[in-house]
Amino acid sequence: MKGTTKHLLPTVFVCTLIAIAYACRMLAKFDIGGPAVNHIRTALYLLLFALWGFSLDRRIIQRQTLHCLRLTAALMLLWLILRTLKYSVVTGPAAGRYIWYLYYLPMLFLPLLGVYIALSMGKSEDYRLSREIGILSIIPAVLFLLVITNDLHQQIFAFKSGVPGLPVSGTYSYRPLYFICLGWMVVCMAFSLVCLFRKSRIPSGEGKRITPFVLGCAMLLYGILYLSGIPVVRWWFGDMNVMFCLLYAAIYESCIRCRMIPSNTGYVELFEASTLAACIADRSGRIVLRSRAAGKDMTCPQEGQRIVRPDGMRISSAPISGGYAVWQDNVRQLAELRTRLNANKEEMERNKKKLKDAYLVQKSLHELTEKNRIYNELEAKHSRQTAQMRQMLARCESAGPAERRSLLKKVLLLGTYIKRSANLYFLSSEYRWLPQQELRLTVDEAVRALTACGTECGVIYRTTEPMRASEVVRLFDLLEIVAETTVDDLRSLFISVSDSAMDLSVECAADLSAIASPEVTVRQEDGLWLIRTGIRGREDA
Repeated sequence: MKGTTKHLLPTVFVCTLIAIAYACRMLAKFDIGGPAVNHIRTALYLLLFALWGFSLDRRIIQRQTLHCLRLTAALMLLWLILRTLKYSVVTGPAAGRYIWYLYYLPMLFLPLLGVYIALSMGKSEDYRLSREIGILSIIPAVLFLLVITNDLHQQIFAFKSGVPGLPVSGTYSYRPLYFICLGWMVVCMAFSLVCLFRKSRIPSGEGKRITPFVLGCAMLLYGILYLSGIPVVRWWFGDMNVMFCLLYAAIYESCIRCRMIPSNTGYVELFEASTLAACIADRSGRIVLRSRAAGKDMTCPQEGQRIVRPDGMRISSAPISGGYAVWQDNVRQLAELRTRLNANKEEMERNKKKLKDAYLVQKSLHELTEKNRIYNELEAKHSRQTAQMRQMLARCESAGPAERRSLLKKVLLLGTYIKRSANLYFLSSEYRWLPQQELRLTVDEAVRALTACGTECGVIYRTTEPMRASEVVRLFDLLEIVAETTVDDLRSLFISVSDSAMDLSVECAADLSAIASPEVTVRQEDGLWLIRTGIRGREDA
């Protein structure tokens, strides 16, 4: 009953305004009340269409239709204002004539807007008219331009005296362009009626949707009767512009009421009947609208906060235009699930700590095992050199100065070899190819050790690219063999390293022919031992 009352009160208000305005018109016909009744009638109609336009702006959802209806309401108000100026304010013949011409602005564009609105009915909210349809607005614009310049060509209204005069009956006649304007209006109205009829053909039980089509036919019939000059029509319904405005508004309002034009009316009833427990609150938090599923104890929480009841019901709010939307949902299962998730999370954290501790223990064990393996492997590789170093250091305790110096030279050379050999072992286990810099560091350290032992050494590098790690190890082992063999009488050593070979020029008294192998060539020339070994290149380069 509440929803019915809300729809009934505006209808009663509109009918009352129309009835009062019509009564003022009849009083003016009998010269009762003087000019005041005409002013009252004009004010009532302006108020009526202004309120209708304002209500459209708050009700219509579809943007395209809303723009057309806004223009329609504005043209109606303009038409009524022009009518008031023509009959109640303007007294000059020229000004009155041009106001009469201005009538054709709403008369030509209102039918076009009716076409646009009819085409937009039943479309989605984001529907937009095509550019080809929008170009139709050029036609009424051109026709209106011809009307407003009629004094220059008189092809719409021709005055009997040949000079434009007051547009009163009998002083002018219609010319061909007038009938083109009339035809434009009739075609637009007929097209709108066809669209309304097609969109009104729905299953039985909703016959009220035929109302816009019936009202459109009534407007077309009224226009025909008015132009026919029938006295009864002119007497009772002679206010043509008001009648057209009322019929236009009635057509569009009936389209809104029967949902052919989408609007947001009826949302209050829909919200109240909703099964969702929700409320609408004003800016102060006071509940102004409540659905049937919402309890009386449901209040609006402060902005950004939520209320969780002991029974698992959560009340939330969100800001909206003019207030807050408040809703209620059952979070009991979510709360229970969160509790279980928290328990599982704690259990996972405990298991994670145990796994982490076990991993660290296992990691330490693996590291220790790997260290032992590397130590054993290096110890096995350098066992001969370390044993020799122990023996030499033991002999140093009882040896003379010359012998001690010779033993310490050998210890220095063996220590340098063990250090660099171990370093190359770690590098070769991780990298297949070593940069030139690593080769130079290895050879330079061997050269420094030999120089410290009193040997004249020199080295030259012609390398341009990385070298295999295994080759670097082999070259360093060859240097160690030469140094160890000739340590007591090595006078000079010159080393040349390139990408393809390493050449040694050794000046010593020892015999180095035993070093020769399939990979190493040894020959003596002019008292120097010339040793050469090839270096395998980058086969996958």
